[in-house]
This record gives sequence, C-alpha cells and structure tokens, in this order.
Amino acid sequence: MNDPTDSTIVSIVQPPAEEYTQRTVTVDFLYLDNESCDRCMGTEDALETALERVAPILDALDVAITVRDIHVSTLEAAKTTQLAVSPTIRIDGQDIQPDYLENTCESCGEFCACEGDVDCRLWRYRGDEYTTAPVELLVESLVQAVTPKQMQFDGARETQAYQLSSNVKNFFTDTEDDTSECGCDC
Repeated sequence: MNDPTDSTIVSIVQPPAEEYTQRTVTVDFLYLDNESCDRCMGTEDALETALERVAPILDALDVAITVRDIHVSTLEAAKTTQLAVSPTIRIDGQDIQPDYLENTCESCGEFCACEGDVDCRLWRYRGDEYTTAPVELLVESLVQAVTPKQMQFDGARETQAYQLSSNVKNFFTDTEDDTSECGCDC
C-alpha cells in the first residue's frame, strides 16, 4: 500500500467475479464549470445521451464503461490532468477531438478570475461547429472505442479500385437470354 501522505490517489475496486473478464473502457469528462457554463453542462448532457444510445452495443460486446467526472478547479489540477481546453472528453486517455478550437464562451466570462473573455471548446463534426459536443460525435467515438480493432473501418485500409464482378455482370447481361443458367432464382 502507498504511504497515506503520498499525493497519489489509490482506488481499489472489487468487481464481482462475473465481471472479471469484461473489458472496461474509461471515459473522462474534464471541465472547468458544470454549474454555470452552458458548454460544459450541454456536453455533459450529450455524453449521458450518447452513453444511453450505445448501451445495447456495450451489452452485446460485454464491455463496461467507467465515466470519470473530473472537475478541474485549480491551475495545478489543470496541469495534473493536462487539460488544454474545457470541456474535454477522453476515451481511454485519448481526447476524442485533439485538434480543438476555442471561442468566447458568454456563460463563463463573468465567473473567471481574469478580466475579459473566457474561451471554451468549440466542437467540429462533419464540417459544422458546435458549442457543445454533438451526441453523434460522442456515439461514434464510443462505438469506435468499444469495437474490436479488427472490425473498425477507419479508412486506413488500402482501398481497391472498383471492379465489376463477373457475377453482377452476368446478372445484367444474361437476363435477356432465357436459356442462360446464371444461377439465380429469376
């Protein structure tokens, strides 16, 4: 066991034996203010909705999700968690959108210690920008995280040029010939 004066937090989990082989994915929701920041609150709501939507997939794949709700309340906490922008969602330690944008967050401006505007995260999804994480982006990120790697189609595979198969070609070229034996039931 660690020395109690050590600043490291130790968490001991005692899952039931039935859950021992279950894979667990960790989702971190990091934020500066989820009581007055519209973006943090909206993103938290979107995450809850996304988790509800992927629940059947999680059950089918026997995957559990652990959500860590992390209120970053000090500069030291921001450094410790490596928070670059608020709000942030990480899945298994990876920001779901590492190339983030920021812009002025009207709901945060009056609550910070600085004078002036506060910038919060601006989410990008399918060519559009959003002030809160789109549920669809979260669902896609969660599904990708829980899907076995060999089943993911992320565009990294080499694509082959389209080639008409002989089966399809025969289907269309032999249909006018009544004596053709193409193998279909038509």
